[in-house]
Amino acid sequence: MPSKKPRLASIAYASLSPRNAGGFRARTLVRSPLEVALGAFRTDCDDAIQELRHALTALAGRAECDPLKPQEVSRRFGINKNLTWKFARILLANESFEAIPMLPGPEGIEIYLRAFESKNIGRADTDPVRAAIRKFDSVVARHFGDRAQLEVVLDGLRSDGNLESSRRMAFKGMAGVFGVQARLRLTAQILTPSAEHSNKADLALVVGLAGLQRLRPIGSLPVFRSGAIIPTEPLHPQPLFKGDGTRPEEFLLREFSSFPNATVTATDNGGKHIVELSEGPLGRIGESDLFFGSRVRNVMHLRRLPTDTSSEFITVVSIPAEWFVSDLFVHKSIDGLDTLQTSIHSTLSQPVTAVAEQRTNSMLPIDCAPMLIEDLSQGYGLSTLSNYETIMASAFAALGAKLADYRLIRVAMAHPPAPSALVVRWDLPE
Repeated sequence: MPSKKPRLASIAYASLSPRNAGGFRARTLVRSPLEVALGAFRTDCDDAIQELRHALTALAGRAECDPLKPQEVSRRFGINKNLTWKFARILLANESFEAIPMLPGPEGIEIYLRAFESKNIGRADTDPVRAAIRKFDSVVARHFGDRAQLEVVLDGLRSDGNLESSRRMAFKGMAGVFGVQARLRLTAQILTPSAEHSNKADLALVVGLAGLQRLRPIGSLPVFRSGAIIPTEPLHPQPLFKGDGTRPEEFLLREFSSFPNATVTATDNGGKHIVELSEGPLGRIGESDLFFGSRVRNVMHLRRLPTDTSSEFITVVSIPAEWFVSDLFVHKSIDGLDTLQTSIHSTLSQPVTAVAEQRTNSMLPIDCAPMLIEDLSQGYGLSTLSNYETIMASAFAALGAKLADYRLIRVAMAHPPAPSALVVRWDLPE
């Protein structure tokens, strides 16, 4: 449910003078990395928005109206209330970056000012508003080109740190560029203490793409790749669900997959099993659900070693998807989750590495805080995948494991950035 608009506090006519309108909230004298990165734009933007605020308060004073009562301004001047709300929010903004999204376009500015002029307010009072807008647009043009580009920049600077607008635009653009999109990109991992080694754990993996659609003919599409989880150690993942023999294609969970008018083929390349979906119909007619399952024994340590100090799980996102879900089922006997951390990183220039500086520099400003579910008996289903619990029940059955013995770490988000990688980690106990 969308949040309600904040109530605007009314202010008396006398307080609308430029002297009393006040400036933006004082900022710390210590320059943060953000302040350094913004450079002169921050100062230029503050000046332009403050000039606009002064011009608007002077105009309101001349018209003897209270712009923080937008409904009254709307009725008196015959202006759409959405427009009067925007100007009220500009005046109430604590700092310039909060005001920028409220700025109307040229047509909205003229509608607002001409309404005042129709009530015998002269151009001497409305032109300063026009001049302030021109000053702001010149600042934007000098630093970023236009408002559309500025919006992309500001999306990465908002306090919520989620890049929601940019991620949504990127999903549409990348789907069009690469000719493919999915409703859901899913990774589910099950971490279980090894029956053979007291300090090691087995890992089972279910990955999938639900609602995969081709948007243009693109030939075959790689949809699954299995290989080393720890690059320095040779691993031999096995199919989670046994098919006929141990053919590579049996990583595919056929019971839960569908790919109308297409075929799935697999190749073995340098120890990696690569599964591809052949070309098929475009759009919903050829929509596919593809799920794969694998397991590796004795793959992770449970206690700290000099050469291994953390449990770490990396999930790569490479296909444009409307939703992304990473589920990690951890056996309740496994310790260390009190140090759990999650982060998402750009892999545009290189994969995520163990180098701390590279990880810091590649981290994206996106909130990927995990949800921890201790009791799975109440359900853990996904609205984007109706049979998810059925798939995972089969996975647990294949492992001979009981769901009640596990807790769930879930990270979910709309329009995940691609290419990127989610990192879930915790420190190993002594």
